[in-house]
Amino acid sequence: MQKSKLGIDFTKVERARSVARNIALDVQVFVDKYTTVAVERTLCRLLGIDGINKDEAPLPNIVIDHIRKNNGLSEGVMFWLGNAVIETGLSPQQLAERIDTGQMDITRLKIHPTEAILSALKPWIDASLNRISERRERR
Repeated sequence: MQKSKLGIDFTKVERARSVARNIALDVQVFVDKYTTVAVERTLCRLLGIDGINKDEAPLPNIVIDHIRKNNGLSEGVMFWLGNAVIETGLSPQQLAERIDTGQMDITRLKIHPTEAILSALKPWIDASLNRISERRERR
């Protein structure tokens, strides 16, 4: 058993490092799952999705749960909503309401080019950023 000048057993140090590394990895996996969901819900709100359903569940949560259930969260909510805006002509809020009632599955629509998807969302993003700027100026 090799020891440092301070009498610390290097085998124990390596074991402690290994345990710490595994704990950190487990925590990161946990955080990644929830951070993604939280960020995606925030993006729904940025696009103007607001309100609750008849069960008092927030519509952003409904949209994210729908996308996650259909294994689409890795593409991100903006991808699915922007694509659905192009395909249906509905607003993000209208899409959320239809997702909630089961009238719409945005993960099954024809996929459009990424540039078109981003362009389709621009009016809602710009409107939200303008609201944020106006509120900041009022303070």
